[in-house]
Amino acid sequence: MRIALLALISAAILFAQAPVAAEKDMSAVVTFVALAYPRAAKGKRILGTTLTRITVNRDGTVTEVKTISAHSVFEAYVLGALQQWRFKPSDQEHTLQVTSSFEFDDKCEGTNQHPTTSETHVSAELPTVVHVKAVCSV
Repeated sequence: MRIALLALISAAILFAQAPVAAEKDMSAVVTFVALAYPRAAKGKRILGTTLTRITVNRDGTVTEVKTISAHSVFEAYVLGALQQWRFKPSDQEHTLQVTSSFEFDDKCEGTNQHPTTSETHVSAELPTVVHVKAVCSV
């Protein structure tokens, strides 16, 4: 009895850690539109993370984009970019969550004679994570 119970608990734990079918069978991103760091957020040095749910149709188009959580200054930029992503066609519709983080390089210092300029670097762990970082150069 104890062995059967232990086996059942072990199976439940392993099943809970297994990837969701939609994630496991998710098609590759074929068109990636990078997220922009909004000028208003850069100017005020606003940083944050957004969580967005997207639905990908069988033909690879994004059919729905919904914000789960986001600072209002980032929301429209994230929704606009994710709506343009395209995936390799698949046998089924997929729903996934995309986490987008917006951050700053802390080495942004300048003077009146040598002001800093800001560049945006985007990296990703597709299809679920996008990092947007404002970096400065003098």
